[in-house]
Amino acid sequence: MSDLEDHLSPINANQMSPDPTQYIDHGKSLVQQFRAQKIGVMEKTLLPSEANLVRPEIMASWMRSFENGLDPFHYNYPLMMEKSAFLQLLKEKAFFLEAAEPYMCQFEKMLSDMGCYLFLSDENGVILRTANTLGQNKFWLTPGAIWSEETTGTCSHAMSILLKSPIQVCGPEHFSQIFKNVSCSTAPVFNACGTLEGTLTISSAYLHSQSSQSLGLVMTIASAIQKEFQLSEKKALLSCALAAANDVVIVIQQSGIIVAANAHAKNLLDEDLEGKQIAEIIGDQPLIERVLKTGIPVLNSDVIITRGHHKFNLVGVQPVTDCDCPSFGCVLTLKELDQLGSLTIAKSPRCSPARFSFSHIVGSSDQTVETIALAKKFCRFDDNILLQGESGTGKEVYAQSIHNQSRSDGPFVAVNCAAIPATLIESELFGYDAGAFTGAERKGKPGKIEMANGGTLFLDEIGDMPLELQAVLLRVLEDHLVMRVGGSRYIPVNFRLVAATNRDLAELVKEKKFREDLYYRLLVFKVEILPLRQRGAEIIELAEFFISKICQSQRLKRPALNSATKYILLQYDWPGNVRQLQNVISYALCMCDDGPVLPEHLPKDVLNNYINPVTGRTKVLPEKAVVAPATQEDSNLSMKDIEKMVIRKALDDTNNHIRAAAKVLGISKSTIYRKIKEYDIPI
Repeated sequence: MSDLEDHLSPINANQMSPDPTQYIDHGKSLVQQFRAQKIGVMEKTLLPSEANLVRPEIMASWMRSFENGLDPFHYNYPLMMEKSAFLQLLKEKAFFLEAAEPYMCQFEKMLSDMGCYLFLSDENGVILRTANTLGQNKFWLTPGAIWSEETTGTCSHAMSILLKSPIQVCGPEHFSQIFKNVSCSTAPVFNACGTLEGTLTISSAYLHSQSSQSLGLVMTIASAIQKEFQLSEKKALLSCALAAANDVVIVIQQSGIIVAANAHAKNLLDEDLEGKQIAEIIGDQPLIERVLKTGIPVLNSDVIITRGHHKFNLVGVQPVTDCDCPSFGCVLTLKELDQLGSLTIAKSPRCSPARFSFSHIVGSSDQTVETIALAKKFCRFDDNILLQGESGTGKEVYAQSIHNQSRSDGPFVAVNCAAIPATLIESELFGYDAGAFTGAERKGKPGKIEMANGGTLFLDEIGDMPLELQAVLLRVLEDHLVMRVGGSRYIPVNFRLVAATNRDLAELVKEKKFREDLYYRLLVFKVEILPLRQRGAEIIELAEFFISKICQSQRLKRPALNSATKYILLQYDWPGNVRQLQNVISYALCMCDDGPVLPEHLPKDVLNNYINPVTGRTKVLPEKAVVAPATQEDSNLSMKDIEKMVIRKALDDTNNHIRAAAKVLGISKSTIYRKIKEYDIPI
């Protein structure tokens, strides 16, 4: 019980006393003393250290709330998320909400009888779900409201988020005087990685209706939600892992019952695999029985299995073990074979791995969010997609994401039309039969189009494709038939074409360098990817992402980006786009030693294009200067000037959204408020 006592409000801690009369009298006196000490601290007639009744963590929160500019005697209404942003947040929190829903519904009636209400928040204090609010929406306790220490001051779920532990906050312990009779108990919920996912709060409009039982109850419910949530996460990860495999993957129990299978297995073997005996699907396999019995895995076996018109190689049987038995299940991996007994083209190592999905695309600006949303919409149809963007903007990342969204079970085949000599591109795309030309492989070779059957063909830099081949490609797109060079028969193909270019195809059509009919065939769906210089604050977001990625791979301590460095990165033109930014960050991390990334750590070509924020002229920075002036008129440009410019730039790029600007700059919301006031930055 001592652990529970550590989290109780001292106002209600005495409820465990056997004499309720003594508690009531003492409780009233205690509340009055609390209020007196709080007013004394706020009015600075009492030192924080002299407020002996107040818990240190509550006192620290009061002081932060006060420094954030909040008024304890006037209600600070919480901010509301934009509808589109909140709907996106609900999608991201789908597993969390699904795990919590049964418990929210189960306890809603009971809490109503107790005169309490229940709500769920995310790790930033955004209200996700409420139950039985009992008319308390005068406080704006509604989904989408941002209740945090920065917006409304000290409250139980804001404290739970900060402390990452359960807590009870009652009456005058709240920062705002409007909550003088409100009592709350909150417990955190963590994901499978131990990261805070959100909080659950039981609240009451009556000061003494909360007790140790209230805190114990919310901790119990939060624990149940956490277990359900972590289980759903693990199930989702398993499903994603199965879906990502290009081979047939089947999971069976000790008894031989199939408990899971990926989409590829269902497409080739049976739509309703789960619940069936593995022997019904692939026959009796002594190899599987041996692995289940001994727990010893078998890899690279030569067992061949025939199922209808398909042949498979049972390449791996991996046991799933625990401490009680050698194996209580197995994971089977089968590779499809063609009619000659060799691996099918779709599983050929010559196909490109599609590693990226839309979740890997870094960027939270309206433009990037809209671009991703548009690409996702196009995924619903099988028509051609054209990606337009400068070199280095991430066109292949979008292409792989489109593939994984729409045709993840098939191959992803990438061809750079600008990198293949004109004399070879025809055979690379269309393949060739035996003896087609001198030096050809004896058995012939399938082309990239043929290899993409069932999946996606990505033609990068399609503007560089020779005119004579454009006509052949157009015919393939219309008829879905391909003939190898030197061949005499058509091969049916089914693929989604994603083309990319950094050139203006419409201008090439005018110059007779690109076929007009192919241009309009490609133009069914067009996705324009903005150059990095037009993405504003996303430059810093990407820089921070690359810092984390590189430091993790190189096992380096993660340094911070100096404010002046951020400003220079924001001002640079980035002709090489995202690819160049990644290289610049790699160089800067190599040059800096156990400290923040400073301007002098950046490559000279970036520093030489720095635009002075005062004069607006390009200046070359001396190697050892933070932001060194090139002329006397720039000599007053200090770090404070740079910091002011960086904050102004972040505010401009986020449409004066304080939280978003703070996130871009890597500082807290209270800090950016303080800086805005200090530098007198108009909003």
